[in-house]
Amino acid sequence: MDHQRLADLLKAYADNSISLEETDELLTWLAANPNHPMADEVGAEFLLANQHVTTNLEPYQHIASKILATDRPAIRKVLPIKRILPYAAAIALLMGVLLYNLLKENKQPATIANTITPATNGAILTRGDGQQINLDTLQTTNLGKEAGTAVKLNKGLLAYEGVSNSGNMVYNTIHTPNGRTFHVILQDGTGVWLNAGSSITYPVAFNGQSREVSITGEVYFDVANAVNQPFKVNIDNRASVLVLGTTFNINAYKDEPFIATTLLQGAIKMDQTILHPGQQATVNAKGEMVLKEVKPDEVTAWRNGLFHFENASIPAVMRQLARWYDVTVRFEGAPSTRSFSGEIGRDLSLQQVLAILETMKIHYKINNREIIITE
Repeated sequence: MDHQRLADLLKAYADNSISLEETDELLTWLAANPNHPMADEVGAEFLLANQHVTTNLEPYQHIASKILATDRPAIRKVLPIKRILPYAAAIALLMGVLLYNLLKENKQPATIANTITPATNGAILTRGDGQQINLDTLQTTNLGKEAGTAVKLNKGLLAYEGVSNSGNMVYNTIHTPNGRTFHVILQDGTGVWLNAGSSITYPVAFNGQSREVSITGEVYFDVANAVNQPFKVNIDNRASVLVLGTTFNINAYKDEPFIATTLLQGAIKMDQTILHPGQQATVNAKGEMVLKEVKPDEVTAWRNGLFHFENASIPAVMRQLARWYDVTVRFEGAPSTRSFSGEIGRDLSLQQVLAILETMKIHYKINNREIIITE
């Protein structure tokens, strides 16, 4: 492609007048000329304004299969491409964004008619007397008082207000099944966000010298400051965190290889180790701890409506999808050893996500709510 033709394609692209054939031509040139002096500029500009492409996926499949046939493909990056990214990764991310936008706009299932939708707001509240309340469909209601503390649900947010007048500690539990997420404000003002397949058990009022809760799964905390009443988190009886007033995330799913505690603000102590903002402590099944620097916004991407993968194996990717979409996953044969990096929206249907993964040679079948990986 000569310089004038490239300029014409870029002008058509900038004017939103580029045709499907011209889009195909430009993408093919990008894939074939990764070391061209113009490649980085073209790739970045093309990535920043792809939303207007409104056609079906088929014409892009042969390009995607070539571009994404790498050992470490990325899925989707929401933020603009930076110059420091290798160009092959930029192309892979570009295709991920194109596929995402096309799928989202067309709103059509990739494999079967019965679309498997993303998780929704909802949970099961277990009160101190054992009564269970399904919060999935409730929006705004007064759930009465428990041990003198008012329990209110307002537009799907559960909040505890007031001070308990009971001498005994009364505990509640919020559990989010797979396919559900929930937000609760504890009596001290601490904000708690539960990812799918998680739970938290807590007193309806913190009357003691410390504030103690227990969790399973993945939970994000924004702890209210109370210097004379430290906050403690029991992590599924496998580890614990001591908090003074801070923001942090704990991932403690039983099917994950380790517990990961990530600090965003403040300071926390895990065992005898003090974490500072931007640090993550991982504890394996043997109780061995490793401390490392991380990017907190990537760890907490789930709170911003994104799946984030960083050198994630296929089983690790599928574990996240299984919890979010409330499905089971089965592998036919040994899973591939390939790994993935990137982000993809959690607002897509499961079929749309799997369609994107299929462009990366991850093949699958759907049987009701079972995903069979046939790679």
